[in-house]
Amino acid sequence: MTPPIAATILAAGQGSRLGGRPKTALLVDGASLLERLAAALRANGIASVSVVIGPYADILLPLAARGAIHPLAHPERNSSLIDSQRLALAAHAQARPDHDLMLLVGDLPLLDSHAVQALVRHWHARPPGIDILQPVVEGVRGHPVILSAHSAATANGLPPELGIRDWMQQQRDRVAPFPSDQRAYVTDLDTPEDVDALRHTLHPLTVAWPASIQA
Repeated sequence: MTPPIAATILAAGQGSRLGGRPKTALLVDGASLLERLAAALRANGIASVSVVIGPYADILLPLAARGAIHPLAHPERNSSLIDSQRLALAAHAQARPDHDLMLLVGDLPLLDSHAVQALVRHWHARPPGIDILQPVVEGVRGHPVILSAHSAATANGLPPELGIRDWMQQQRDRVAPFPSDQRAYVTDLDTPEDVDALRHTLHPLTVAWPASIQA
C-alpha cells in the first residue's frame, strides 16, 4: 500500500526584500497564499498540513488556524531555510513517521490543485528505488519536493547544519526529477517586482497585501 503524504509549508522567512512582510499573507482574491496552498494540498488527499512559522506569528497564526493548518513555531527569528527544513523533518518524524513528506516553500503563488495533482501522480508512478522527487522546469529545480517516509527519516538523522539539498547530493541514485513545463513549480515571490508580475499573470484576480501590513 502506498503511504499517505503529509505536507509542511516553510514560511519562516523574513520577507526583507518585500519590505518586511510575510509572503504567505499575500492575498489573492481575498485568500492568503497560506490558505490557498493548504487548499491545493487537501484537494489531492493530503490531509495533514503543517506550517513552519518564525517571525510574523501574530499575522500567520490566525491564518493557519483559519485554514486548519498545524503551526510549527521556530524559536529563531533569523532562521535559515535549512533551519526550517530541520524543524519540519523533526516534527514529521515525531508525528507522521509512516507518511511520505511533501516539503514546499510558502511563496508559490501559482501552485494550484492541478500542479499538486501532477506531482503526486508522478510520485505514485515512480520506479522502485526512488526516494525523493523534485520538479524541474527548463533546468531549474523547483518545489514542492516529496520524500519517502524512509528518506525523511534518513534526512532527519543528518547533522543539524545539513539540509534536504545535502541529502539529495548524498543520495543521487535515489533522487528523480519531475520534468515539467508548469511555471507553478518555480514561480516565487522575492521582490515587489515579483508581486507586480503576479498581478499581471493573475489579472483580473486581485493581488494585495492585507490592510494590517500595508506599507
